[in-house]
Amino acid sequence: MPSPLPTQTQFVLDPNWSLWVIIYFWLGGIAAGSYFTAALAQLIGGDCHRAIIRTAHLIAFPLVSICSILLIVDLYRPERFWHMVIQSETYLPMFKWWSPMSVGAWALLIFGAFSAASFLNSLWELGIRLPFGNFMNALHHGWIGTIFNFLGSFFGFFIASYTGVLMDTSNQPIWSDQGFMGALFLASAASTGVAATYLLTPKNVETEEGLGELNGFDRWAMILELAIIVIFFIALGAALSSIVLTSIYGLILVFGVAVLGLIVPLLLHRFAGHARWVMYVAPALVLVGGFLLRYVMVMMPHHI
Repeated sequence: MPSPLPTQTQFVLDPNWSLWVIIYFWLGGIAAGSYFTAALAQLIGGDCHRAIIRTAHLIAFPLVSICSILLIVDLYRPERFWHMVIQSETYLPMFKWWSPMSVGAWALLIFGAFSAASFLNSLWELGIRLPFGNFMNALHHGWIGTIFNFLGSFFGFFIASYTGVLMDTSNQPIWSDQGFMGALFLASAASTGVAATYLLTPKNVETEEGLGELNGFDRWAMILELAIIVIFFIALGAALSSIVLTSIYGLILVFGVAVLGLIVPLLLHRFAGHARWVMYVAPALVLVGGFLLRYVMVMMPHHI
């Protein structure tokens, strides 16, 4: 009986992605989603939701910084990381639109600049007086703040979906040419980013209304993520879906990601949403599910 896998994907080079890359995918998604959460809160409630916006900005930049370190550590020659954005002969900025590494490095650099400015403004609002604090503060209020946050969110979500698109266009079996990885990673970034912000924002009268609105958006993001997972399996076809679902990684995807990380939080919000412990357990499960999603997507093609 012939193998259900296409012949041209039987023998491919393993990219040797390590745990560092999986963590980078996960933290990068949370950072992008958190920054978008700030933009959403700014759009919905303006400066009335400053506590939520501040929390989201305090999350994004440290995670982006960790992502940069993880990518450098994972390089074959870490000391040459700057060659991705600087021309070694002229020492001038260099952008190669045809190179995935160059595009990704520049997107991470630009998003890092946006998240750094927002991080410094959040420190200034907390009473830590820094140089150019007034200018940073002006960038993050009113309609200017809304535009600034959404511009930063664009580059953040580009990074979040870009990693999935790279997997779509790779030669790795199962995931290649499916066309849904970018959308799946984007939806997961939104759900994990909102979950992280919701989890870490102080729960009080000032933030109650805004957190309720964010919680509603998070539910829609999780429903979208579930729908993409279902469509993903339909696109695989019966033969490949059966192979995936009977593997340990398929079980993690179904029970770890879909059930524990998405369905259970949705049910908790629906039937026990007023319980205080749900405010911490539900977003924590979403974050765990986000990590398991990236672990499965990276590791599964190597072992099936």
